[in-house]
Formats: sequence, C-alpha cells, structure tokens
Amino acid sequence: MKLTHSLVSALGAAFLGTADAALSGCPKSLAIQLTNVLQAGQIEFPYGSCEKLSSDEYVAGIARFSTKDGSAWKVINAYHSLTGGVDIFSQFDGVIVKNSGGDSSINMNGFCNAWSSVGADQKFWSAQGSVFEKDYYNPSQSLADQLGLKLSIAQAQLYDAAIAHGIGSSSDELVGMIDATNKAITADISGSSSNTLTISGYRVDELEWLKRFLVTRAKYRDVHGTKASIDSYTYMINNNEAAWGDKIYVLNDQGNEGDIDCNNSYVPYSTPDNNTGSSATPSSSSSSTDTDTTSVFNPYGDGDGDGDGDDDGDGDGDGDGEGNDSECYGYGANYYCGAGNSKLAYSFGLLSGLSALLAL
Repeated sequence: MKLTHSLVSALGAAFLGTADAALSGCPKSLAIQLTNVLQAGQIEFPYGSCEKLSSDEYVAGIARFSTKDGSAWKVINAYHSLTGGVDIFSQFDGVIVKNSGGDSSINMNGFCNAWSSVGADQKFWSAQGSVFEKDYYNPSQSLADQLGLKLSIAQAQLYDAAIAHGIGSSSDELVGMIDATNKAITADISGSSSNTLTISGYRVDELEWLKRFLVTRAKYRDVHGTKASIDSYTYMINNNEAAWGDKIYVLNDQGNEGDIDCNNSYVPYSTPDNNTGSSATPSSSSSSTDTDTTSVFNPYGDGDGDGDGDDDGDGDGDGDGEGNDSECYGYGANYYCGAGNSKLAYSFGLLSGLSALLAL
C-alpha cells in the first residue's frame, strides 16, 4: 500500500528523521528494519503483535510496549486522544488506574485480542509511533550523541538495545549497560575506526567501544531478540560494515544471511530476488565503512579482554567450556554463563506501516 503525503503526516512522518537524532534518513530506516527482523522476523513494524508474559504483564506492538512498566498504557492513552476516548481499549481504563497505583491483581482478559484487532488502524500506528519516538528512539540517540558515536552501526545498536531492554539504568537496561561498559575501560584503546571517544578520561576507538558494549549486552542475551542482535552486529563488524550506505548485510533472527536496503526488503542469500532472479551476495562496496577489521571479533570472549573468542567459548581462556549449549560471555575473569538461547513464540496481528512510510 502506498500512502498519501497527508496520511504520512498523520502517522508521524518523523519516523525517518528527528532534529537531534544521530541516525536519520536511510541509516535510520535500515536500523529500524533490522531490529524488526531480529525481533519479529520481518522488516515491517509489528503493530498488532501481543504476548502475555505473566499474569500481570503483556508486551505488545512495535517496541514491545509493556503493561507492567506503563509504556503500553501510554500507547492506549495516545490512542484515546485520537479516537475521542471511546474505543476498544475503553474496557481497560479502570485497569490503567489500578496499574498506575501499583496494583498487580488486575484483570486483563482479552487484552491481546483488543490490541491485535486494531493492528491495521492508522490512528493506532500513530499512537504507537509517538511513544516509540519519545520513549525509545530519541533517548537512544541522545545517549549515542552524549557518547560521541558517529558510526551507523554503533548508533543503531543503541536503538536496538533500547527496544529489547528499555532505556533505564538497571544493569540489564540500556543506560545500565552503557555504564557497565564504560566502567570496565581503564586504559586508552586504539582501533581502526576514524572516530575516538573520550570515556572516563581515556581515548577509546568507537568500534572497540561497540565491541565491549556487545560483550556487556551478551550477559542478557536471553532477552527476546538479544542473541540474534549480538550475532548480527558481530557479523557486520567482522564484514567491515560500520558506516552504512543504502544496504547492509546481516544475519536474521534465525541466524541466516541476507541483506536489508532502503527500498524496504529483506533478501535471504539463498532465495533468488523476485525481480531480477539473482541472489543477494555481500559486496565490499555495498556500504561505506571507516574500519579495517584485521581479526575476527567474537563477543562470547576468550578471557583475554578483547572478546575475540577461543575454542570453548567459556570466557576463561582455559579450553574447558561447555560450548554452544551454555554460552558464556565476558572479559578476563569477569564472565557470565547461561543456559543457551530460547526462542519465544509470537502471534502477530495485521502488520504494515513502516514499509509504506519508507516507500514514499
């Protein structure tokens, strides 16, 4: 579906560019599409998706808005303001009040059915988009600006982490992970990118900082989409895709190779292009880059502090790890072991919007 210019304005055309955001235009489109692929297995925003995590928490929509942290209620209130206050979610208005007061004994039967039923409503797209920009995308890029990040791959990784973990300062949220990454830096770190950050008084190559952030994030890779994100961004680092052009070569949520471009398509390497009959293949000229990676980066660690991996993956450098079933992550003696990656099942409603926005 191709949208009219007036409709794009109604949906929030700011999706592709905000005044202060580090990413804008095509790189922003690529970042959003990639996170959608890693989270939902497709490039489109999953407006109608909804999942029950516990008796008092549902996650739903384009940023996995949560009823527990209140972000889902922000979307519903934004939708109320566009519908005049009488809509499918009116039945939950009392629940919103109880939730705001910390009452966990709330009845939310039918919540996912209600959310998915308006997944194709353009006002609902706009409601989600407004909360997405204000509470997830813009804060992630403000943090990127504060750090001095210039590479598309680093800016996009902060956005991806914000969607998966939230912006907050807890150890498993974006600000907390940035703080942990920075605290672990105790000396200057040189590298091959063209940008140097100042972290706690030390001069740190931007790509080297990103590698250390991925190692920090890997501790929480059981959060939905996180393991896939770490693997895909590691793949791009090792393929010298740091400053993005109009196409990036990635791993999808299943670990399969493919590419994403600004014409809104994800093309698996093994599947011929529907228009040309050719298969997608990586090319050194596919996207611009400031880096010259000379060694393979592995965020699962080998215990030597550089995250480049050893033969067992346990992070202690002694060769006795348990391998892929219980992957471990970390620098030096500080490593974390967990119980392998588990896939979550999703039920998606009507999905569209982003590709139409980007097709204008």
